[in-house]
Amino acid sequence: MPAENQPTKKISIDEVAKALGVSKTTVSRALSGKGRISEATRGRVRDYIAQAGAEPAVRAQPTARETHNLTMVIPSDFVHLDLPFLRKCMGGICTAAAQRGYDLLLCYVSGADTNQLERQLDCHKMDGVILSRTIQNDPCVELLRRHKMPFVAIGRTEDPAIPQVDNDQAAASQEMTRLLLQLGLRRIALLTGSPSYYVNQDRAKGYFDALAELGIQPDPALVRTGIESDAQRIDALDAVLERRPDCILCGDDRLAFDVSLELQARRIRVPDDIRLASLYDSELTAGLNPAISAVHFDAVALGGAACRMLLDLMAGKAAARPLVMGHQVVLRDSTKSLPRR
Repeated sequence: MPAENQPTKKISIDEVAKALGVSKTTVSRALSGKGRISEATRGRVRDYIAQAGAEPAVRAQPTARETHNLTMVIPSDFVHLDLPFLRKCMGGICTAAAQRGYDLLLCYVSGADTNQLERQLDCHKMDGVILSRTIQNDPCVELLRRHKMPFVAIGRTEDPAIPQVDNDQAAASQEMTRLLLQLGLRRIALLTGSPSYYVNQDRAKGYFDALAELGIQPDPALVRTGIESDAQRIDALDAVLERRPDCILCGDDRLAFDVSLELQARRIRVPDDIRLASLYDSELTAGLNPAISAVHFDAVALGGAACRMLLDLMAGKAAARPLVMGHQVVLRDSTKSLPRR
């Protein structure tokens, strides 16, 4: 039989997706010519099929459950805060998602109230989910598992079965505390948010580990956790200032920014009267006068890595091991050593 009369070999969209390491949605878009997808990716898909001497087994149409959307879950109380980390992380997710033809939806949850996420799941509005924070007994996890929805967490969790991307918060906190101790500071107060967030547990662990390294007994009165409101911040600051600390170490940039303004209002000078540092760096801390010593994490890279991990999971790849990214401690004027008088 002449070659031109031989039946054309069929290849499934699933086969193409697995061979190229992309999602079935991406293959579908490449073949249909619809949807946001780069020309380079479209060309890869078509070239692969052509080189295989085949044609798609079915016409490239997205299935009813494929939406080309990812959802990022955000605590509802974050909406009212200026959080550079969240903004940058979201930017990294959006860029990585767009490169593979996906858009990003937002979903707000509040404690046990997961109604908005439930609605999105029931209406099949997304193909995968990124949790922007990790907390103990997170109701979102069970909800996503019940719906068999692929998801990735930004932050450490104690469940190794959850794909997760994080910075080593404990190591970063330990390094910052160690450097402050090396500057001769001994009465370092620690202010952090709710311990229900794993990130705050890790930051506290790093602080205590650094004190233990030098054999310094921690003063429980210098440690205040659970700071989630202006009133709690002021109460915590009042309490630690009574203990006459030589430095205040804040769990994040927003808290450090607010503490800096409160110290100025009380005419307490940084670094002359007290040192100040943060366990997260952003324009909020770098833009103050004096600029605040802080730990720098690449939030854009973190968001991008989480998105790529999710897309790989959706493409059928085995769940990756937890990914831990690096950090850099940046010492600025807020902790500088003063000349002896």
